[in-house]
Amino acid sequence: MKIRFLWLPGIILFLLNSVMLGIPIDDKSVDRPILASEKKKVESLIARASYLGSIKSDSCLVFAKEALHLSRAYNSPEHEVKALDVLGNYYFDIEQYNEALKYFKQLLTKYTQLGDSAKKAASYNNVGLSYYNLGIYNEAVRSYHLAIRLAMNQNDTLLTAKCNQNIGVLYDEIGRPEEAMNYYKKSLDLNRLLHNRVDEAGLLQNIGIIHNDAKRYKEALGYYLTALKIYNSLADSASIGLMDLNLGSLYEDLAQYGRSLKYYQEALEIFQKDNYKLGIAYSFYSLGSISFKTGDFQQSLDYLRRSLEYSELISLVENESDCHRLMADVYSALGDYRSAYEEMNAYEVLHDSLYNENVQEQIAEMELRYKTQLKDTEIASLKNEREEAQRDMIRRTITLTSIVTLTLIVIVVSIYYSRTLKKANEMLTLEVDERARAEKELLNIKESLEEHVKVRTSELEKAKIKAEESERLKTAFIANMSHEIRTPLNAITGFSGLLLRDDIPVEKRKEYNDQIMKNNKILVNMIEDLMDTSRIESGTLQLHPSPVHIEHLLSQLNEPLFENMAKKNKPFLEIIQDKLELKYPTIVADPVRLKQVLWNILDNAVKFTIQGSIRYGCYENHKNVIFYVDDTGIGIPDEFRDVVFDKFRQLDESAKRKYGGTGLGLYYARKIAEIMGGRIWFEQKKDKGCIFYFSLPMIQQNHPVVSQTTVYDQ
Repeated sequence: MKIRFLWLPGIILFLLNSVMLGIPIDDKSVDRPILASEKKKVESLIARASYLGSIKSDSCLVFAKEALHLSRAYNSPEHEVKALDVLGNYYFDIEQYNEALKYFKQLLTKYTQLGDSAKKAASYNNVGLSYYNLGIYNEAVRSYHLAIRLAMNQNDTLLTAKCNQNIGVLYDEIGRPEEAMNYYKKSLDLNRLLHNRVDEAGLLQNIGIIHNDAKRYKEALGYYLTALKIYNSLADSASIGLMDLNLGSLYEDLAQYGRSLKYYQEALEIFQKDNYKLGIAYSFYSLGSISFKTGDFQQSLDYLRRSLEYSELISLVENESDCHRLMADVYSALGDYRSAYEEMNAYEVLHDSLYNENVQEQIAEMELRYKTQLKDTEIASLKNEREEAQRDMIRRTITLTSIVTLTLIVIVVSIYYSRTLKKANEMLTLEVDERARAEKELLNIKESLEEHVKVRTSELEKAKIKAEESERLKTAFIANMSHEIRTPLNAITGFSGLLLRDDIPVEKRKEYNDQIMKNNKILVNMIEDLMDTSRIESGTLQLHPSPVHIEHLLSQLNEPLFENMAKKNKPFLEIIQDKLELKYPTIVADPVRLKQVLWNILDNAVKFTIQGSIRYGCYENHKNVIFYVDDTGIGIPDEFRDVVFDKFRQLDESAKRKYGGTGLGLYYARKIAEIMGGRIWFEQKKDKGCIFYFSLPMIQQNHPVVSQTTVYDQ
């Protein structure tokens, strides 16, 4: 359990509120000014409530709500926002986030009406923090981005840094560490610029968590100890407790349970002394985890129940989910499978509410919108620069025109008064010509600048479209992979659960075991494809050439091909292997990779062929062997012909697509073909279906075996 540092509207804000109570707000909405006696009464209530809130006294609510009631009765927005601010921050500090969210939203509405963008930005950040603690991540991201936009417009560097930090925490929480690290680094640079030691320490702690999750324990420990040193210098007990939890988690990952337990117990003592419920909940969970790993199951259950009690008290959904998951493991270890099943169900409900695909898609969409808006701002700035350049050019043109006109007047006057000034007139004429050339050059510069701006604008628009398409394909791939992986996993989990029952006949047990093996094979093949794709992208895929008998290789594809047809419920397709007439029946190639390329093409043909036949074979063409797969399927639409071999591309990229798959099959086939020195292409048939071709250079057995890398052009 890693505890990330968020910027919180805590006790410090209560003290700031009490100091700032005398600052007036330009209120233009009141019908009559508040009387001096009324103002004094309301301000006295707010000052009292602010002080009581800073010491977390329940009496704060009595004074703050009375102040809110009177400020509305006296029609004084100035005092209404102060009362709402005290209420929202008090409920946030006592970890009642639903109540805090209610008052923060009212505060946001009032600042919108008053036109106070700076405080509106801070309110958006508080709304985002409340949504985050309630586990509503998509709304949290939206609020953070709105806060950043307003803060940047107000040049509020401190709030911009805090919002970037909070977005990083959210992305790390949902399993996107690279994006989290980008936001952390932005915030760290801004905080160091501001000499903000508190938030700098929090960011070092969060970066350490990312290294810890990636099992880079040495780097994580360095960041943790640096952050702890800062917290000790600031005497920040709550942050020291959170650092103890993270250090304990690191040593727990290293199986050093004695050192881990020491840190967890120190953290619990600090949090219980401060009555910090969130820290207490996480501390009990961590102690429960250690007890489970050391075999003390009853003690583990006691700790987890206490953690669950505190989590439910403050609506800490994430920790509730983790508690139910670990309790399921404890009950399973005790042999109480019914309780384990109930805890697992509770975990699934909470976990799906936090990490369902819709929330992930909404977060990705909000992130894309935010980046698109930044691009739009850049384009608008470039357009403004172009317009300013045009205005400057017009001013220069007018100036030059005035100079030319004045020069001509001087020439005419000079000729009129004296012919002796002929030489001077000639010199002036030369000057006029020079200025005319300068004007022409300036006009050329103007045209060149306009053309440059057009080209740059076009490049930015293309980059924007490419970025949007890349983000969309990435999101679609993640959603598709989630579906493709979950299907065999659900089957394995379901049938494994059935095998635990004692009333299952032997025949059924064998059937269930076969299903588990079948789905396990699907899952393993899927993961191997992803690993092979990663090796291709990194350039580490190696070939192992050896002599391959072509007809024998093609015959080996028959049985898995019929199994694939049966799995896809297409047993009536006709499979035809053409008779081979080859001068050289044996070639030198990597048999495993060659078979993978052919299998991906055949699997694609089975997937998109509903009825008819699939014909495959090969023939010789000069110094190449040409393999082909001819199907009577649905063919390839015109809009997909240029991208059919790109990764993550599918005919239907929606979540409810008709055809399964990861979108990597033909991309994988193309890359392997190129590495083997060949190439892959297809032809659309006029009637129905298409033909895929795969060419491979022939290397005879009596020649040296080499790994070909040059792409052959047909």
